[in-house]
Amino acid sequence: MKTGERWSSWQSWSAALLLLPLLLSAPGCAKDRAAVGKNLMTPQNAQHPNEAAPHYRVGCPDVIELTIPSRTEFNGRYSIHPDGRIDLGDYGKLRIEGQTPSAIATMMAEEIGINQADISVRVAEYRSQHVLLFGEVIGLQRSVPYRGPETVLDLLQRVGGITPGAAPRDVYVVRPHLGDNQRPEAFHVDLHAIVLKHDHKTNIRLQPYDQVYVGETRKAQIEKAIPPWLRGPFQAIWDAKPVAGKEKQESQPR
Repeated sequence: MKTGERWSSWQSWSAALLLLPLLLSAPGCAKDRAAVGKNLMTPQNAQHPNEAAPHYRVGCPDVIELTIPSRTEFNGRYSIHPDGRIDLGDYGKLRIEGQTPSAIATMMAEEIGINQADISVRVAEYRSQHVLLFGEVIGLQRSVPYRGPETVLDLLQRVGGITPGAAPRDVYVVRPHLGDNQRPEAFHVDLHAIVLKHDHKTNIRLQPYDQVYVGETRKAQIEKAIPPWLRGPFQAIWDAKPVAGKEKQESQPR
C-alpha cells in the first residue's frame, strides 16, 4: 500500500480478524494495571522518600551546600573538583569524595574548629552517578541522577510513574556491577504486589548505574504495530474479551 493511502473497510476488518488469535491469547487485566498506575503516585505508597539522601556518597561533579550560622563566610555551594576536593579558601582544599553529608559535616567541624551540630550539609545537585530507565516509564528512556539507595518504587514516583501500556508484573532491575569484578545480576520487581498489596519484598534498593526496565503489555505492543485507523476494531475486539479470562492470565507473571 502506498504512503498516505487508506485501507478500505473490508481490509481493516480482515486485518482485525487476523489479529483475533493474538488478542484472545494476550495476557493482562486492564483494571489492575490502571489501579497500579493510579496508586503508584499516591503518598501512602512512598517509602520514606528522603531516607536515601543521608546515605548518598558524593563525587565529582556533585555540588554540596554548606550552612554554618556561626561562620557565614562558608555558607554557599561548592562543586566537587576532579581531585575530589572542595575549595575552602584560606583553609585549603578539603577532600570529601566518597563521603556522606554527615561525614562531611564532621570533617568541616574538625577543619575550622567548631561544633559539628552547627554545620548543615546537603547535596544540592546530584551529578556524579546515574540510574538508567528503559521501557514504559513516563517521559523518554533516559538516565536520571542517582540520589542514594532509594527503592524502585521511590524512583518511579520521582520520574512521574509508568505509562498506561506498562506491565506492572514485568519490571526488572539489572545491576551491572561496574568495576567490582562481579557478574551482572537481574532482579524481578513485582510492582503490582508492591503498590496494590503493600508487599515490598521485591522493592529493592537501587545502586549507582542500575538499569530499571518496565515491560509493556501485549495489547500495547500490538496496538503500536497496527495502523491508526485499525485501532477502533482492535479496541472493540479487545474489550469484548471475557474479563475472567483476562484476570486468570494476568495472575501468571510473564
